[in-house]
Amino acid sequence: MPPTLQMPSERSKQLIDQAIADIRAGKYNDALKRLDEAVESASDSAEVYDLRGIAFAQTGRAEAATESFRKATMLEPSAKSFFNLAVHLYNIGDKAESLDVANECLRLDPNNADAKLLVARIAGQGTDPQFSADGKPVDPTALAYKRRYGFGRKHLFAVLAENQEQWVALGWTVIGLSLLSAILMKVMSPFQPPSKFNSHDVLGGLRPMQSPAAFGVIAFFLTMVLSSMIWTSLDLIDRRGRALWMVPMMLCCFTCAPFLAQSFYMLVGRKDPN
Repeated sequence: MPPTLQMPSERSKQLIDQAIADIRAGKYNDALKRLDEAVESASDSAEVYDLRGIAFAQTGRAEAATESFRKATMLEPSAKSFFNLAVHLYNIGDKAESLDVANECLRLDPNNADAKLLVARIAGQGTDPQFSADGKPVDPTALAYKRRYGFGRKHLFAVLAENQEQWVALGWTVIGLSLLSAILMKVMSPFQPPSKFNSHDVLGGLRPMQSPAAFGVIAFFLTMVLSSMIWTSLDLIDRRGRALWMVPMMLCCFTCAPFLAQSFYMLVGRKDPN
């Protein structure tokens, strides 16, 4: 026997309407705050979970989005809820299940044009699908073009997309430590020229000082160079960004300034649509 659904209160309806407006304005975190409040008084509202799924997906929290969309379909197995779940599954790379869910949407609503377009897209035709909020498509933004969860939910690095705030904080931490390592390289000067220049020295005649501190500074700097490269590479893959952003990163790493390229990428590159 299907569960008895709660009728949302006037306050819940207001929160839902405001959340829809926030989603359309690209204010996904604000929408989530309103929807979290709406859940308290309308925990059985399929629309609340459907909108939460959209907001979670648009902020890169793939697993949370999957859970919310599935909750919406369980509470109200409607064409609308199945369609948004199908779009989400397509975005995370699960095309097989996306097709099954899209077909379920068409079973409930054979004339659903958006679901038909999604089925065509899965077959390699047409354009990428868009989520539907209150019967209208959610305008794609620069973040939407990125497809934040490019690793897919079954990938080892799906956690990166699941915790975007922590992931971004880690990126800035790497930048700060990279800057610190560059300062230490400058202040402590761990390299010194040999007493006699050797033209066969492929390193240009430089050799590290024979001290634990010097080797420690070099190891710290090289670790941060590698960390910057790894963070940027994983972020580009996860967001399906332009691989060309690795060119300035590599150049800056070779010139002992990886923090410059990573900072530029975080401020500009992550907002640059494909």
